[in-house]
Amino acid sequence: MSLFWTPHVDPEKQFEKISQAIEEIYKHNASQLSFEELYRTAYGLVLSKNGPMLYSGVKQVLETHLKDRMYQNIYPHIEAAGSRSTSAGCEALLASVRLLWSEHVTAMLVIKDVLMYVDKVFVKAGQLPTIYEMGMCVFRDQVLLSSNQLLSGKVVDAIMFQILQERRSASEINRDTLRGAINMMIELQDPRQLRLMYDVYIEERLLAETAVHYADVARMRISEMGAPEYLRAAQADLDTEVERAKDYLSPSTTPRLTNTVLENLIQAFTLPILRIPNAGLIEMLHQRDTESLRILYGLYKPFTSSMKDLRKCIYDHILGLGKKIMLGVESSSGNAVDDGLQKPTTDVSGIAARTAMALRW
Repeated sequence: MSLFWTPHVDPEKQFEKISQAIEEIYKHNASQLSFEELYRTAYGLVLSKNGPMLYSGVKQVLETHLKDRMYQNIYPHIEAAGSRSTSAGCEALLASVRLLWSEHVTAMLVIKDVLMYVDKVFVKAGQLPTIYEMGMCVFRDQVLLSSNQLLSGKVVDAIMFQILQERRSASEINRDTLRGAINMMIELQDPRQLRLMYDVYIEERLLAETAVHYADVARMRISEMGAPEYLRAAQADLDTEVERAKDYLSPSTTPRLTNTVLENLIQAFTLPILRIPNAGLIEMLHQRDTESLRILYGLYKPFTSSMKDLRKCIYDHILGLGKKIMLGVESSSGNAVDDGLQKPTTDVSGIAARTAMALRW
């Protein structure tokens, strides 16, 4: 006889216990429940061939709960954030979605423990998503992708608005809220593309808007700054983006984001930076500005074409110095011709000047 054998009872009444327990779990009253009784109830339903009814019933309870919470707690914020004109509206929307997500995940961790036997036997035999996985899909479909993807679009807009506002105006945003919303998108998979929703909706758009932003920044700076100032600003932008990515973006975004920043700030303006009039590479070499040259090398190094241009500019500069020295030698060496014989003359000051130039070269 099974340890959890129970006499035959109405499956619907048994499921009602599970349904009510799920509601209590969502209300944070899990401590008042008897997990042994609930486990035994689920066990009995599976054992009596009522697994399909239990599985689909749990899914329906989750859907109903999330729909109700959507109308009560999230829809009021959608209109406020609709125009993307205020940081407060975007933050309120993200905070409400993050709270619902957090509560749902916490509840699902408890629900999956209550229905452990369902996963172990019914789900495994039917090759279905586990109770937890099914709960994540229900959240995605009922919250983010419901109403013709209305909320998912608003959430993505709010996330991008917060990131771009921080980037453009250096204004403070609630990174905890933003991180929570982004982590939610990292956890969920897009049902059509079978990729993370973060990859589909966040990362590609972020990289595209990053490229546009830094292309505009580069065009403005190249006309206003000397090379040392431009390079320091580019390095500061790169450091900020790396810090931002590590704080609240997916780790996979960091290399793609930094590459996008460098492509638009450095690679697209490789030669214009080096040739800024009176403030380019030649001036940095003449002034022995080693710190600026160090930054220059670090920013150019990832791009083969940029390094090729840098080497060519340095080569041309050294070649020009060599030619200048040779011209100085020739112009300062007077030749006296007497009876067809060449007699060298000695110019001490000229020799000193040429020696100084050679040492500098």
